Amino acid sequence: MHKYLYRFKCLSISLMFSIHYPILGQRPDCDFEVTLQVEALSGMRIREKPDVQAKIVGSAPYKSHVQACKEKFGQTTVEGINGFWRYVSFKNFKGYMWDGYTVPILVRESLSGSNISENETKALKALEDSKIEAENQHGHQKSVVQTEQGKKPNLQTSSGKSSIFQDVKFLTESYPYCEDVTKIDRTYYYYGIYLEDDYYHIRPIDLSIELRKDNPRGKMFFDIKPSNGDGTLFIIGLPEVFRDWKKIKNNDFILTQINRTLTPGVRLELYPYQPGESLGNIRLMTSGTVSTYVNDCPVVQNYRLQVELNVDVKEIFDITNQIQYFGKCGVPDIYWFGDLNQDGYTDFILVSEYPGFSVFTLFFSQPNEREKFKKVAEWQVEDCD
Repeated sequence: MHKYLYRFKCLSISLMFSIHYPILGQRPDCDFEVTLQVEALSGMRIREKPDVQAKIVGSAPYKSHVQACKEKFGQTTVEGINGFWRYVSFKNFKGYMWDGYTVPILVRESLSGSNISENETKALKALEDSKIEAENQHGHQKSVVQTEQGKKPNLQTSSGKSSIFQDVKFLTESYPYCEDVTKIDRTYYYYGIYLEDDYYHIRPIDLSIELRKDNPRGKMFFDIKPSNGDGTLFIIGLPEVFRDWKKIKNNDFILTQINRTLTPGVRLELYPYQPGESLGNIRLMTSGTVSTYVNDCPVVQNYRLQVELNVDVKEIFDITNQIQYFGKCGVPDIYWFGDLNQDGYTDFILVSEYPGFSVFTLFFSQPNEREKFKKVAEWQVEDCD
């Protein structure tokens, strides 16, 4: 399988400053709309004023969540990393902290003027700082709570499938990840897909995003993995807790017997349980004209990728226009298939490889909708070397 894993150990980070900042005589008045996660293994110091010589009033350890104002002060660059001073609140400490080695994981609208009470506001901040334990049998944790202005947070779990699987995140373990880490929504519940004993098991995980010390100058690289170790085939995120996961039969041996590349003329049977004419089984079918080959890549004209589904009658659905990336050769590969959204129908993942990066595209079946197959998530991994 495509793993794209480059393993390194994350080393301690110590911050050394030689730049002085103007002292501000007045502290900002804000609702601490931004939640920052500390990514320096040695932690971050909180000072009385935005000045490296100012008195230290507290510190925030690695992976802690710090509430910060949107307003920024005094930009500087440390070890090639740009950052600003922010006025922050952490536990009983309030003061100024440099944000260069932090990751913003939540930005809220100002709570001023909303109908959320002061006590509720304090409770939200406490939950964000300590992490929220989700209410399910696995003890899965959610990193932060997301609220909208004037609305109370909804922490209820749901056993319904259709709404939960409408907005899905997809990612893979990455060592390192060198794109914009703030695009990873930490308010979601994440689940790792593990292969064990001929079955894929889906388990809740606490997603870990660790800043690497051995970064090229001017860049920030991260390791993305479950906090309890690695070993996932891929990871999905849901907006709510889902409890009713069923193990999925490992059908990957089917793909090892064929060429995974979906060149014109492929007719590939995929299924959630077993092959045959069972309800929920599908066929991926490709068409197009190959005129020649250039550097082992087919030159394809009029390429189409279609799915044949048997519900009440056999129907064929063209998904070509939903695919944004086709790979360096103009045709994607099949990466995985199975019943991921637990509806009894086949879901699948395509991977499109380019020099320097790969793109994964997750398709979900939705037999009760007009659009029977829908692209629900996309994930790009770069070669950071």
